[in-house]
Parts: sequence; structure tokens; C-alpha cells
Amino acid sequence: MTITEPQRIAIMQLWGRVCKERGWKTSDKTLRLAKFSELLGRPLASTNDVERLDECTKLMSGLKCLLGISVRAGLEATDPTLNQARVLRNTILTDLVPCLELYIADVAGFMAAIMEDKNRWWKIERPARGMTLMDLDAKPVIRTDRTTGELREFPSQLKQMLFTLSARLNEKRKSAGDSVHDMRTRAGLVCACARCQNPRSNLVVPAVSAVDPDLESSIQADPDLGAAVPVESECPY
Repeated sequence: MTITEPQRIAIMQLWGRVCKERGWKTSDKTLRLAKFSELLGRPLASTNDVERLDECTKLMSGLKCLLGISVRAGLEATDPTLNQARVLRNTILTDLVPCLELYIADVAGFMAAIMEDKNRWWKIERPARGMTLMDLDAKPVIRTDRTTGELREFPSQLKQMLFTLSARLNEKRKSAGDSVHDMRTRAGLVCACARCQNPRSNLVVPAVSAVDPDLESSIQADPDLGAAVPVESECPY
């Protein structure tokens, strides 16, 4: 998905500041696209072609680096997984945790137990505290495939956590006899089912998952990190 209008405006505001500082003309489209292409590492025909998630963050971080206003922006410009991690943590905390709280008394403890077990927290790190989402990252996990014996790339720790929590949530929701609509409504979240999007419709559409159906497929999920959940493409946030 390409950038939204608010994202485009934010990018152009940063570009205007860069041009003012460096004495460039903001109206020079050729220069703008050349610099944006350089920052993204691929040719752009238009600013509107910038991808909404990783590329938008990378471009804005690169522009902030040109202004010298953010050390973190410099890190995110070279490591997009920092932004991916922030998005995934936000999805878990704002979309899954409110629903889990309907069925689990101690959600923080429930999540910590999953993270510590799947990531061998006590055996390897031996820390003096429990594990939190901040201890997980969005870097792909490289492990040996048990079937082929070859190195293979698996989803990151945070994606695996999202997959596992989604699976556990669906199990508890079904056991309680709740629909996704009922669950999200009780949790105070926006429901995206057909009836909520179009109140006049009498269509009853069976819900598949408690998370966005555009999330990346976990068929290739690492069995050492969590259970696979049938979801579909990349996280859209």
C-alpha cells in the first residue's frame, strides 16, 4: 500500500525544511525524486509511490538525518526492523491485549510466560526480571530447517508472538461462544465486520480471525517460537 495523504504532507514538510537549510528549490521535482530515490534505494516516479509502512518511515528518517535533528532517525534509516517492531508491539497492545483481558485475569503474566518459554529466557539470559515485549525484536530469525538441514529464514520474534497470541485468543473466544464482533465490541474496539461497516446490510459474514486478515501468512512459522496461525499477508499498519 502506498502512503496516505497525511503521510505525504508530513514528508513534504520535512523536504521543505531540508531545502530551506541547503538552499535547494522546493519546486525542483527532479531533485526531490532523485533524493527520495537515493534515500529509499530504488527509483521513484512520484512521491505517492512510497510504500506506507517501511519506506515511509525510512524516507522520513533519512530526511531527518539530512536535517541532523534525530539520532534515532539515523538508526531507523538503516534498520527498518526498528519501525516494524514498534508497529507490531502497538498491534499486540492495542488490538489483542484488550480482547485477551476479557478471558484472562493476568494478561501480562500470560504473555510473559509465552515469551519466556519460546525464547528460552531463563535458560540462556538468566535475567533478574520477567520478559516483556520490549525484549523481542522484528529481525528475521535464521535457523536450521529440521527437515532439510539448511539455514532458513523464519518470522521474527514479535511476529511469532503476534501469531501465538492470535491463536490463543481465538481458542478462548470460541470456548466462550463469542463471535469476533461480540468480542471486539465488549473490548471497546472497532469491529470491521460487514454489518458494522454497513449497518443497513443484513449479511452475516463469518469471522475468521481476531486480527486483521492482511497479516502475513504464518504457514512457515518457526515451531520453536510459537504455534502457526492461518493469516494472510503483511501487517498493514
